[in-house]
Amino acid sequence: MNKINLEVGQTLIVELDGESVLGRLCHVASGRSFIRLENVRDLATNDLQGNQCYYNSEIRSIQIVEGGERTAQSNDEGTGEETTPTTLPVKQLTLESLNNAIDKIQLCLYIHQLDSRYHDSIRFLKKQTTIAMAMEGVELGRHSKSPSLLSIATNSKIFIFDIKLIRITNDMKELLSSDRYLRVLYNGRFVRDALQYKFNIVLGRCFDIMVGHIAICKAYPAMATQQAIATISDTPFEACVAHYLQLPPNFFDKSITYELRPMRDNVKREAAKHVAFLLALQKHFVNEIMLEPFYRSCDQYMNSLACVSDPIDCLRETVSDGSSAVTAVEPFSLAIPLGNEINETR
Repeated sequence: MNKINLEVGQTLIVELDGESVLGRLCHVASGRSFIRLENVRDLATNDLQGNQCYYNSEIRSIQIVEGGERTAQSNDEGTGEETTPTTLPVKQLTLESLNNAIDKIQLCLYIHQLDSRYHDSIRFLKKQTTIAMAMEGVELGRHSKSPSLLSIATNSKIFIFDIKLIRITNDMKELLSSDRYLRVLYNGRFVRDALQYKFNIVLGRCFDIMVGHIAICKAYPAMATQQAIATISDTPFEACVAHYLQLPPNFFDKSITYELRPMRDNVKREAAKHVAFLLALQKHFVNEIMLEPFYRSCDQYMNSLACVSDPIDCLRETVSDGSSAVTAVEPFSLAIPLGNEINETR
Protein backbone atom coordinates (compact mmCIF):
# COMPACT_ATOMS: atom_id res chain seq x y z
CA MET A 1 0.00 0.00 0.00
CA ASN A 2 3.05 2.27 -0.18
CA LYS A 3 2.15 3.16 -3.79
CA ILE A 4 -0.91 5.22 -2.89
CA ASN A 5 -1.33 8.28 -0.70
CA LEU A 6 -3.77 7.24 2.03
CA GLU A 7 -5.12 9.83 4.41
CA VAL A 8 -7.63 9.47 7.24
CA GLY A 9 -11.04 10.69 6.10
CA GLN A 10 -10.83 9.42 2.53
CA THR A 11 -13.65 7.28 1.17
CA LEU A 12 -12.21 4.13 -0.41
CA ILE A 13 -13.31 1.21 -2.52
CA VAL A 14 -11.28 -1.80 -1.37
CA GLU A 15 -11.26 -4.89 -3.57
CA LEU A 16 -10.68 -8.15 -1.73
CA ASP A 17 -10.81 -11.76 -2.84
CA GLY A 18 -14.47 -12.36 -3.60
CA GLU A 19 -15.90 -9.00 -2.54
CA SER A 20 -15.57 -5.23 -2.81
CA VAL A 21 -16.37 -2.84 0.01
CA LEU A 22 -16.86 0.89 0.38
CA GLY A 23 -15.88 2.72 3.56
CA ARG A 24 -14.25 5.73 5.18
CA LEU A 25 -10.61 5.39 6.16
CA CYS A 26 -10.19 5.93 9.91
CA HIS A 27 -6.77 4.36 10.60
CA VAL A 28 -3.60 3.35 8.73
CA ALA A 29 -1.33 1.00 10.69
CA SER A 30 2.38 1.58 11.17
CA GLY A 31 4.17 0.35 8.06
CA ARG A 32 0.75 0.26 6.37
CA SER A 33 0.36 -3.39 7.25
CA PHE A 34 -3.41 -2.93 7.55
CA ILE A 35 -6.10 -0.27 7.30
CA ARG A 36 -9.32 0.24 9.24
CA LEU A 37 -12.51 1.47 7.59
CA GLU A 38 -15.67 2.72 9.25
CA ASN A 39 -19.25 2.50 7.95
CA VAL A 40 -18.22 -0.32 5.64
CA ARG A 41 -20.72 -1.42 3.01
CA ASP A 42 -20.57 -4.44 0.71
CA LEU A 43 -20.90 -3.14 -2.85
CA ALA A 44 -22.59 -6.31 -4.08
CA THR A 45 -25.28 -6.69 -1.42
CA ASN A 46 -25.42 -3.18 0.07
CA ASP A 47 -25.11 -4.78 3.53
CA LEU A 48 -23.58 -2.62 6.25
CA GLN A 49 -20.63 -4.22 8.05
CA GLY A 50 -19.70 -1.55 10.58
CA ASN A 51 -15.97 -0.99 11.20
CA GLN A 52 -13.55 -3.46 9.59
CA CYS A 53 -9.78 -4.02 9.37
CA TYR A 54 -8.16 -5.20 6.14
CA TYR A 55 -4.58 -6.47 5.90
CA ASN A 56 -2.26 -5.75 3.00
CA SER A 57 -2.04 -9.43 2.07
CA GLU A 58 -5.81 -9.68 1.44
CA ILE A 59 -6.23 -6.41 -0.45
CA ARG A 60 -6.19 -6.67 -4.24
CA SER A 61 -6.71 -2.99 -5.02
CA ILE A 62 -7.62 0.30 -3.39
CA GLN A 63 -9.39 3.15 -5.10
CA ILE A 64 -9.91 6.61 -3.64
CA VAL A 65 -13.47 7.75 -4.32
CA GLU A 66 -13.61 10.93 -2.25
CA GLY A 67 -11.36 13.01 -0.07
CA GLY A 68 -8.19 12.82 -2.15
CA GLU A 69 -6.73 12.58 -5.61
CA ARG A 70 -8.64 9.92 -7.54
CA THR A 71 -6.26 7.11 -8.21
CA ALA A 72 -5.96 3.39 -7.76
CA GLN A 73 -3.40 0.95 -6.41
CA SER A 74 -3.31 -2.79 -7.00
CA ASN A 75 -1.50 -5.57 -5.22
CA ASP A 76 -0.32 -8.62 -7.15
CA GLU A 77 -0.64 -11.32 -4.51
CA GLY A 78 0.39 -8.82 -1.86
CA THR A 79 3.54 -7.59 -3.61
CA GLY A 80 2.35 -3.99 -3.64
CA GLU A 81 3.29 -3.54 -7.31
CA GLU A 82 1.41 -0.77 -9.06
CA THR A 83 -0.49 -1.55 -12.24
CA THR A 84 0.19 0.39 -15.43
CA PRO A 85 -2.49 3.05 -15.91
CA THR A 86 -4.72 2.71 -18.95
CA THR A 87 -4.59 5.22 -21.79
CA LEU A 88 -8.26 4.92 -22.71
CA PRO A 89 -10.50 7.75 -21.47
CA VAL A 90 -12.22 6.85 -18.20
CA LYS A 91 -14.64 8.56 -15.85
CA GLN A 92 -14.58 7.95 -12.13
CA LEU A 93 -18.06 7.77 -10.63
CA THR A 94 -18.65 10.28 -7.88
CA LEU A 95 -19.48 8.87 -4.46
CA GLU A 96 -23.01 10.25 -4.80
CA SER A 97 -23.50 8.58 -8.19
CA LEU A 98 -22.11 5.29 -6.90
CA ASN A 99 -24.38 5.36 -3.85
CA ASN A 100 -27.40 6.19 -6.01
CA ALA A 101 -26.61 3.31 -8.36
CA ILE A 102 -26.19 0.87 -5.47
CA ASP A 103 -29.49 2.03 -3.96
CA LYS A 104 -31.25 1.51 -7.29
CA ILE A 105 -29.77 -1.98 -7.56
CA GLN A 106 -30.86 -2.83 -4.03
CA LEU A 107 -34.40 -1.48 -4.56
CA CYS A 108 -34.94 -2.87 -8.07
CA LEU A 109 -38.54 -3.85 -8.73
CA TYR A 110 -39.03 -7.44 -9.89
CA ILE A 111 -42.24 -7.98 -11.88
CA HIS A 112 -43.43 -11.50 -12.65
CA GLN A 113 -47.17 -11.03 -13.06
CA LEU A 114 -49.54 -8.53 -14.67
CA ASP A 115 -50.67 -6.85 -11.45
CA SER A 116 -50.85 -3.25 -10.24
CA ARG A 117 -47.05 -3.07 -9.92
CA TYR A 118 -46.73 -3.97 -13.58
CA HIS A 119 -49.21 -1.31 -14.72
CA ASP A 120 -47.68 1.37 -12.46
CA SER A 121 -44.24 0.55 -13.84
CA ILE A 122 -45.39 0.76 -17.44
CA ARG A 123 -47.08 4.11 -16.83
CA PHE A 124 -43.86 5.43 -15.30
CA LEU A 125 -41.66 4.12 -18.13
CA LYS A 126 -43.88 5.58 -20.85
CA LYS A 127 -43.14 9.06 -19.46
CA GLN A 128 -39.41 8.62 -20.10
CA THR A 129 -37.44 9.56 -23.20
CA THR A 130 -34.19 7.67 -22.58
CA ILE A 131 -33.99 4.26 -20.92
CA ALA A 132 -31.28 1.68 -20.35
CA MET A 133 -32.10 -1.93 -21.14
CA ALA A 134 -30.60 -5.40 -20.96
CA MET A 135 -31.86 -8.92 -21.55
CA GLU A 136 -30.69 -12.06 -19.80
CA GLY A 137 -30.64 -15.39 -21.62
CA VAL A 138 -30.14 -14.02 -25.14
CA GLU A 139 -26.39 -14.62 -25.45
CA LEU A 140 -26.98 -16.67 -28.63
CA GLY A 141 -29.52 -14.33 -30.21
CA ARG A 142 -32.31 -16.19 -32.01
CA HIS A 143 -30.68 -19.49 -31.03
CA SER A 144 -31.06 -18.76 -27.31
CA LYS A 145 -33.21 -21.42 -25.67
CA SER A 146 -34.95 -19.39 -23.01
CA PRO A 147 -34.84 -15.58 -22.73
CA SER A 148 -35.25 -14.91 -19.05
CA LEU A 149 -35.33 -11.27 -17.94
CA LEU A 150 -35.86 -7.84 -19.48
CA SER A 151 -34.30 -5.13 -17.30
CA ILE A 152 -35.12 -1.46 -17.87
CA ALA A 153 -33.54 1.42 -15.96
CA THR A 154 -34.17 5.15 -15.69
CA ASN A 155 -32.17 7.72 -13.77
CA SER A 156 -34.12 6.88 -10.61
CA LYS A 157 -35.48 3.32 -10.85
CA ILE A 158 -34.75 -0.17 -12.18
CA PHE A 159 -37.49 -2.56 -13.32
CA ILE A 160 -36.89 -6.25 -13.99
CA PHE A 161 -39.60 -7.95 -16.03
CA ASP A 162 -39.62 -11.74 -15.91
CA ILE A 163 -40.38 -12.46 -19.57
CA LYS A 164 -40.03 -16.17 -18.91
CA LEU A 165 -43.28 -15.97 -16.92
CA ILE A 166 -45.20 -13.06 -18.48
CA ARG A 167 -43.58 -12.99 -21.94
CA ILE A 168 -43.24 -9.59 -23.63
CA THR A 169 -46.50 -7.64 -23.48
CA ASN A 170 -47.71 -5.04 -25.97
CA ASP A 171 -46.71 -2.31 -23.52
CA MET A 172 -43.16 -3.66 -23.37
CA LYS A 173 -43.14 -4.01 -27.14
CA GLU A 174 -43.83 -0.27 -27.47
CA LEU A 175 -40.97 0.54 -25.11
CA LEU A 176 -38.67 -1.65 -27.20
CA SER A 177 -39.69 -0.55 -30.68
CA SER A 178 -41.11 3.00 -30.62
CA ASP A 179 -38.80 5.80 -31.73
CA ARG A 180 -40.22 7.94 -28.94
CA TYR A 181 -37.52 6.36 -26.78
CA LEU A 182 -33.77 6.15 -27.02
CA ARG A 183 -32.55 2.84 -25.62
CA VAL A 184 -29.05 2.48 -24.17
CA LEU A 185 -27.69 -1.07 -24.14
CA TYR A 186 -24.52 -3.10 -24.52
CA ASN A 187 -23.75 -5.38 -27.47
CA GLY A 188 -27.26 -4.99 -28.85
CA ARG A 189 -26.88 -7.26 -31.86
CA PHE A 190 -27.79 -10.32 -29.80
CA VAL A 191 -30.74 -8.52 -28.22
CA ARG A 192 -32.04 -7.33 -31.58
CA ASP A 193 -31.66 -10.77 -33.17
CA ALA A 194 -33.53 -12.46 -30.31
CA LEU A 195 -36.33 -9.89 -30.29
CA GLN A 196 -36.80 -10.01 -34.05
CA TYR A 197 -36.86 -13.76 -34.50
CA LYS A 198 -38.24 -15.01 -31.18
CA PHE A 199 -40.73 -12.22 -30.39
CA ASN A 200 -41.36 -10.57 -33.79
CA ILE A 201 -40.22 -7.20 -32.40
CA VAL A 202 -37.95 -4.80 -34.30
CA LEU A 203 -35.79 -2.95 -31.81
CA GLY A 204 -36.00 0.85 -32.20
CA ARG A 205 -33.17 3.38 -32.14
CA CYS A 206 -30.42 2.55 -29.70
CA PHE A 207 -27.14 3.82 -28.32
CA ASP A 208 -24.85 0.79 -28.08
CA ILE A 209 -22.11 1.16 -25.48
CA MET A 210 -20.02 -1.52 -27.19
CA VAL A 211 -20.01 0.46 -30.46
CA GLY A 212 -18.71 3.47 -28.56
CA HIS A 213 -16.07 1.31 -26.90
CA ILE A 214 -14.89 -0.11 -30.25
CA ALA A 215 -14.76 3.38 -31.82
CA ILE A 216 -12.67 4.71 -28.92
CA CYS A 217 -10.26 1.77 -29.12
CA LYS A 218 -9.86 2.21 -32.89
CA ALA A 219 -8.66 5.76 -32.28
CA TYR A 220 -5.57 4.41 -30.53
CA PRO A 221 -2.94 3.10 -33.02
CA ALA A 222 -1.70 0.42 -30.63
CA MET A 223 -5.19 -1.06 -30.46
CA ALA A 224 -6.31 -0.57 -34.05
CA THR A 225 -4.95 -3.78 -35.59
CA GLN A 226 -7.45 -6.28 -36.96
CA GLN A 227 -6.56 -8.82 -34.28
CA ALA A 228 -6.87 -6.25 -31.50
CA ILE A 229 -10.25 -5.03 -32.75
CA ALA A 230 -11.50 -8.61 -32.88
CA THR A 231 -10.49 -9.00 -29.23
CA ILE A 232 -12.14 -5.69 -28.32
CA SER A 233 -15.43 -6.78 -29.90
CA ASP A 234 -15.52 -9.69 -27.46
CA THR A 235 -15.08 -7.48 -24.40
CA PRO A 236 -17.53 -8.63 -21.73
CA PHE A 237 -20.01 -6.09 -20.45
CA GLU A 238 -18.63 -6.33 -16.92
CA ALA A 239 -15.05 -5.57 -18.02
CA CYS A 240 -16.09 -2.64 -20.20
CA VAL A 241 -18.21 -0.92 -17.55
CA ALA A 242 -15.65 -1.62 -14.82
CA HIS A 243 -12.95 -0.01 -16.96
CA TYR A 244 -14.71 3.20 -17.99
CA LEU A 245 -16.35 3.87 -14.62
CA GLN A 246 -13.44 2.49 -12.58
CA LEU A 247 -15.52 -0.10 -10.73
CA PRO A 248 -13.68 -2.97 -9.01
CA PRO A 249 -13.47 -6.06 -11.28
CA ASN A 250 -15.26 -8.31 -8.80
CA PHE A 251 -18.22 -5.96 -8.51
CA PHE A 252 -20.04 -8.31 -10.89
CA ASP A 253 -20.75 -11.99 -10.22
CA LYS A 254 -20.32 -13.92 -13.48
CA SER A 255 -21.41 -17.22 -11.91
CA ILE A 256 -25.07 -16.16 -11.66
CA THR A 257 -27.66 -18.16 -13.62
CA TYR A 258 -31.00 -16.65 -14.56
CA GLU A 259 -32.93 -19.82 -15.32
CA LEU A 260 -34.03 -20.92 -11.85
CA ARG A 261 -37.39 -19.92 -10.34
CA PRO A 262 -38.35 -18.55 -7.90
CA MET A 263 -35.92 -15.73 -8.51
CA ARG A 264 -33.49 -15.14 -5.64
CA ASP A 265 -32.68 -11.62 -4.46
CA ASN A 266 -28.99 -11.83 -5.39
CA VAL A 267 -29.97 -12.83 -8.95
CA LYS A 268 -32.30 -9.82 -9.23
CA ARG A 269 -29.53 -7.53 -8.02
CA GLU A 270 -27.08 -8.96 -10.53
CA ALA A 271 -29.52 -8.35 -13.38
CA ALA A 272 -30.03 -4.80 -12.09
CA LYS A 273 -26.27 -4.18 -12.24
CA HIS A 274 -26.38 -4.76 -16.00
CA VAL A 275 -28.47 -1.60 -16.49
CA ALA A 276 -27.61 0.52 -13.43
CA PHE A 277 -24.59 2.27 -15.01
CA LEU A 278 -25.50 2.38 -18.71
CA LEU A 279 -27.05 5.86 -18.66
CA ALA A 280 -24.01 7.29 -16.86
CA LEU A 281 -21.71 5.66 -19.38
CA GLN A 282 -23.75 6.92 -22.34
CA LYS A 283 -23.60 10.45 -20.93
CA HIS A 284 -19.82 10.09 -20.55
CA PHE A 285 -19.38 8.87 -24.13
CA VAL A 286 -21.55 11.59 -25.66
CA ASN A 287 -20.67 14.65 -23.61
CA GLU A 288 -17.03 14.03 -22.74
CA ILE A 289 -15.78 12.14 -25.79
CA MET A 290 -17.97 12.37 -28.90
CA LEU A 291 -19.15 15.97 -28.48
CA GLU A 292 -16.02 17.37 -26.84
CA PRO A 293 -14.96 19.22 -30.06
CA PHE A 294 -18.47 20.69 -30.35
CA TYR A 295 -18.45 21.97 -26.77
CA ARG A 296 -14.98 23.39 -27.35
CA SER A 297 -16.26 25.28 -30.40
CA CYS A 298 -19.24 26.56 -28.39
CA ASP A 299 -16.83 27.94 -25.81
CA GLN A 300 -14.71 29.58 -28.50
CA TYR A 301 -17.75 31.24 -30.06
CA MET A 302 -19.20 32.49 -26.77
CA ASN A 303 -15.81 33.79 -25.64
CA SER A 304 -15.22 35.75 -28.87
CA LEU A 305 -16.88 38.81 -27.33
CA ALA A 306 -16.05 38.32 -23.66
CA CYS A 307 -12.33 38.02 -24.39
CA VAL A 308 -12.20 41.57 -25.83
CA SER A 309 -10.86 43.68 -22.96
CA ASP A 310 -11.07 47.14 -24.54
CA PRO A 311 -14.60 48.68 -24.16
CA ILE A 312 -14.48 50.42 -27.55
CA ASP A 313 -13.40 47.27 -29.33
CA CYS A 314 -16.11 45.36 -27.45
CA LEU A 315 -18.76 47.85 -28.64
CA ARG A 316 -17.47 47.63 -32.20
CA GLU A 317 -17.66 43.83 -32.00
CA THR A 318 -21.16 43.98 -30.52
CA VAL A 319 -22.64 45.94 -33.44
CA SER A 320 -20.74 43.95 -36.08
CA ASP A 321 -22.22 41.15 -38.15
CA GLY A 322 -20.43 38.60 -35.97
CA SER A 323 -18.26 37.30 -38.82
CA SER A 324 -15.15 37.24 -36.63
CA ALA A 325 -16.96 35.09 -34.08
CA VAL A 326 -18.05 32.69 -36.80
CA THR A 327 -14.49 32.54 -38.10
CA ALA A 328 -13.30 31.56 -34.63
CA VAL A 329 -15.41 28.39 -34.71
CA GLU A 330 -13.27 25.51 -35.89
CA PRO A 331 -14.62 22.66 -38.03
CA PHE A 332 -15.23 19.51 -36.06
CA SER A 333 -16.57 16.00 -36.32
CA LEU A 334 -18.04 13.70 -33.70
CA ALA A 335 -14.51 12.76 -32.79
CA ILE A 336 -12.84 10.30 -30.49
CA PRO A 337 -9.75 11.68 -28.67
CA LEU A 338 -6.46 10.33 -29.97
CA GLY A 339 -4.06 10.70 -27.08
CA ASN A 340 -4.22 14.40 -26.22
CA GLU A 341 -5.30 15.38 -29.72
CA ILE A 342 -8.74 15.49 -31.32
CA ASN A 343 -9.31 14.11 -34.82
CA GLU A 344 -10.99 16.91 -36.72
CA THR A 345 -12.42 16.89 -40.21
CA ARG A 346 -11.27 19.97 -42.03
